[in-house]
Amino acid sequence: MKLAKNIFKAYDIRGIYEEELSLDSVKLIAKALSNLFPENNDTIIIGRDGRHSSLKISKTLIESFLKNGKNIIDVGQVPTPLVYFARNYLKQNSCIMVTGSHNPKNYNGLKISMDGHTLHGQEIEEIYYFIIKNKYKNLHSGKTLYKEINLKNIYIDQIIKNIDIINKKKIAVDAGNGVAGPIAIETYKRLGFDVVDLYCDIDGDFPNHHPNPSDPRNLQDLINTVRKSKCDIGIAFDGDGDRCLIIDNLGNIIWADKQMMLFASEILSKNKRRKIIFDVKCSANLPKIIEDNGGIPIMCRTGHSFIKKKISETNASLAGEMSGHIFFNDKWYGFDDGIYTGARMLEIISKNNNPSCEIFNTLPKSFVTPEINIMVNKDGIQHDFMKKFTNSAQFDGAKIITIDGLRAEFDDGWGLLRASNTTSCLVMRVEAKSKKRLIEIKDKFFQQIKKIDPKIEIPNEEK
Repeated sequence: MKLAKNIFKAYDIRGIYEEELSLDSVKLIAKALSNLFPENNDTIIIGRDGRHSSLKISKTLIESFLKNGKNIIDVGQVPTPLVYFARNYLKQNSCIMVTGSHNPKNYNGLKISMDGHTLHGQEIEEIYYFIIKNKYKNLHSGKTLYKEINLKNIYIDQIIKNIDIINKKKIAVDAGNGVAGPIAIETYKRLGFDVVDLYCDIDGDFPNHHPNPSDPRNLQDLINTVRKSKCDIGIAFDGDGDRCLIIDNLGNIIWADKQMMLFASEILSKNKRRKIIFDVKCSANLPKIIEDNGGIPIMCRTGHSFIKKKISETNASLAGEMSGHIFFNDKWYGFDDGIYTGARMLEIISKNNNPSCEIFNTLPKSFVTPEINIMVNKDGIQHDFMKKFTNSAQFDGAKIITIDGLRAEFDDGWGLLRASNTTSCLVMRVEAKSKKRLIEIKDKFFQQIKKIDPKIEIPNEEK
């Protein structure tokens, strides 16, 4: 069979179902993982999202692991954070989530943790090369065990015990028909909130909007609902529930880096000198707030696997990235959990009598773009483009950071261009102290991009 190399991404395996990620390739991936991790992971936890292909992929994955000597705990159709929770709660080393996350409905993938850590980078590539070299061993050494466990109520119970709610308010939740909807609604209702639910039934066709809250267009229905229903706050999830974005009571989008400012201040008010990690797409105001509150800021490359590795290395109390993945490692388990993140935000909001817009207005203000996605013709080209951009782009007077793409920091703003690891595009973001300066920095990046490829198409709304 032909194995598509491009599905082996920087921090997961992901591609178009059947065309790129076939059931045959899933069998080989399970067999390869069984060979690569033969001793330390005799039991693997498996969960799946609500995509139409996820059940077939999950069954194939389970069957292949069982044939190759692994025991399986199947937690069923659940959000990604519940799979991570299961690994911690059941004290296992390994878990795999079948999910296409925020990608279109014809995509699917695998988020893989083995031997106590999330696989990324070279470890993902090693799976591919192991398969094509065909060096399998017969690992089956006897009867393997399969069992199904439902941890939904235990997961919700632990969140409720972990969160201290003072004033119970009205909220709106938009799950984009992803897998997080039912559990998020039950969690927040049990915390005592009046919940207006929007697209919280699971539907793998995603009939209402794309399950990606990083795109403001996908937040419009939630914004309208918050305003119309006079909610105190809105919460939007991605397709598998490991990230969320917040809408204030006036309908303003609160990006994850701004959420992190509140979370960091709250954590550091109890414990100074804590380390807090953020990705290269985050606001320059975030490390300043961390330092002003006695914390230690650490910049990291984008990607949940990279951030989890950095948490493990530094024992950081909090980590987050602009796309909405936030990791609490103070009184939670250190994995990205959109449902728990929403609960932590509700905890903060409930302890303040002011409207949520006033709480967020106390944070530093700047002019920012959302993530600007610049499409390329073929997956993988974005990485070649970034090599050329990093080698040739010139930003006079800027501090250049290249831990993930290129971030040019000026005294009054910054711009970033990096290659997406999940879709065929370049990702750009700009922040500045004035609208005029925002446009200037953005134009500088566009000019440098066009020098490399004059035919590249810049999104109309971002020109």
